[in-house]
Amino acid sequence: MKRDNTKAARALAEAAYSTDAKVCEDHGITLRTLQNWRAALKTDRELSRLFADAHRELGNRGWADEVDETLSAATQKLRALILGAQSSSPETIQAVTGAIQSLAEIAMTRDMLAARLRDSDPDQPPATAEQPRAVN
Repeated sequence: MKRDNTKAARALAEAAYSTDAKVCEDHGITLRTLQNWRAALKTDRELSRLFADAHRELGNRGWADEVDETLSAATQKLRALILGAQSSSPETIQAVTGAIQSLAEIAMTRDMLAARLRDSDPDQPPATAEQPRAVN
């Protein structure tokens, strides 16, 4: 059976912003199928091109900005909790720390995927390093 590259590219792009389990459920595929499609990105030029287009389209929805804004807000909340530690429970601080870690991992994954796409698409402009944001 021939692979539907359009469906595969869309699922792979969504997997960059979601979990494999959710993507598999949404697209009616198995985890093994998703893994096979990922492997095919290395050798199938059409799939790679369709994936780049789908990923760019999803990225243009502003999800990256939302993650950055949420990460910044969570960092500020954690700072306030730590500074007022007498009135904040350790459980609350731990919960906010866990949320920050999760969002940071999402942001790092997004940045790594964007870098890979730039490397595979010579028409993309070179990456520019972002300066770290100060938290007051």
